[in-house]
Parts: sequence; C-alpha cells; structure tokens
Amino acid sequence: MTTNPQPGRTSALDELRAVYHEQLTRLAAERDAARRQARRAQAQADVARADLASLKSRVGELLNAAARHLPDLPPVEGPDTPELPAAQEGRALPAPADPDPEPPSETGGTPGDRPARAA
Repeated sequence: MTTNPQPGRTSALDELRAVYHEQLTRLAAERDAARRQARRAQAQADVARADLASLKSRVGELLNAAARHLPDLPPVEGPDTPELPAAQEGRALPAPADPDPEPPSETGGTPGDRPARAA
C-alpha cells in the first residue's frame, strides 16, 4: 500500500477528509437550523405569555368593573388587581354611574384609576 496517490486518483486520506468535512458541514447546518427553531419557539412562547397576561389583566378589569355595579359580584382578587382595597372599602353601595364613561384603554389609565375617579 502506498501513501502517494497515483496521478488522477485521490488517496484514502483525502477521501476520509472529504467525508469528514461533509459531515461537519451537515452537522453545522443542522445545529444552526435547531438554533433558529429554538429562537422561534422562544419568541412564540414569549408572545403567548404576554398575550395570556394581557387577557388575564383585561378579564380582571372587566370583572372588577362589573363588581362595582353589581353588589352580588365580588371583586377579583389577585396580584394583578391593585385596586382591590379601595374597591372593598366601598362595597356597601354600588358605585355611581359615570356620566361620561371612558374605557381605561382609551384614557391611558390603569384599572386602579377608575375607583379613585368614581369615589
């Protein structure tokens, strides 16, 4: 067996290098694709968490707004509803109707702003 390739032929070592290089290139491409997929999945998870938090907050706002007008409906308790102590203090009578109701999203206010205005 000779280590010098014959003219026009590649040696076994050259063939092994070529196969090894192809495998490294393929593995690098698979790794990069997996990283891109993981980044996309992380971004989608972040969006889903933000959407869920937004929906929870909005549902809490709506339930607390309803609780101010319906004496039988207790206000929603939770860390996302800082207006609860003020809402619980005035539970004896329903909140007076706002003559010019504006949704909190249009005024830029937070749910905690509404009980202070109505009181």
